[in-house]
Amino acid sequence: MNFSRLRWPQVLALGTGGFLLLWGLAGFLVTGFADFAGHADTAVLGLRVNPLANLVHAVTGVAFMIVAPGVKRLGTAAVLLAGLYLVMFGIGAADDPATNVFNVNVPSNVLHLLTGFAGMTAVQGAVWMKQCDKLSASAS
Repeated sequence: MNFSRLRWPQVLALGTGGFLLLWGLAGFLVTGFADFAGHADTAVLGLRVNPLANLVHAVTGVAFMIVAPGVKRLGTAAVLLAGLYLVMFGIGAADDPATNVFNVNVPSNVLHLLTGFAGMTAVQGAVWMKQCDKLSASAS
């Protein structure tokens, strides 16, 4: 992959994916695999985690980094990522221990919201890239 040829939506996807992967791996160092969807005070830099949340963060981070170079795949994956993280934000915002299976607190919930917005931004960027590619292809 030629990093100098990546456009801003692809860089956003790589950065967001890398952050999510690191967050998930750091969470596993703190929680291990015990009490998979449990509620505990385990945290990474003030962000509460559990193994289920760590798995979601790590898997979506890797997936987002894998699809970043392809414009069509990036758009599809970014829609899914945005939807997932906005739903995770909603679950955390409900502030109900019965539904809060990701063990989120306010700081981690804010990051879920920002990750959802990053996904939405990447979707818009992927659409923009497709339109620019079509225009440049028709101009030549």
